[in-house]
Amino acid sequence: MERHPNRRSILKSQRDFRNYLAGAALAFGVVLLVTQVLQLMYGGLPLAEREAIYSLIMTVYLASNLVGGFLGGYLVARVRRADYIITGTVTAVLAYVFEFTYNLIVEATLTDIYSLLSLMIGAIVGVMFLRVKLERMPALRKTEEHKPVPE
Repeated sequence: MERHPNRRSILKSQRDFRNYLAGAALAFGVVLLVTQVLQLMYGGLPLAEREAIYSLIMTVYLASNLVGGFLGGYLVARVRRADYIITGTVTAVLAYVFEFTYNLIVEATLTDIYSLLSLMIGAIVGVMFLRVKLERMPALRKTEEHKPVPE
């Protein structure tokens, strides 16, 4: 199957793949840190007390997914500078794969779909934030464009 010459690949190089993995690892790292802190704070409580604050725990957990997705998507888009929505989506899906694998192997639980949605929303908002920031600040765009890219 022959590819169209103008069609760009999502992963143009090994460097792009490393950038996606780094952003996904950062997004998952935020989620993992918050999850561990929540387990330290509320893990030893009796079941009745944990059920009373379940909505608080889930809100903090999903907010950590949003923040992690935002940071990962923003930083990958800052380096990649192309296909903003695809960049955010790929970063979020990779972070979800990390989270799903960790929860399945270490915690012996399954991750819900709300985690994926939170990561995707956070990552897409992060890349759109960068895009708007670059459009509104031409001086920032010049300084960012002239940075040498390490190979």
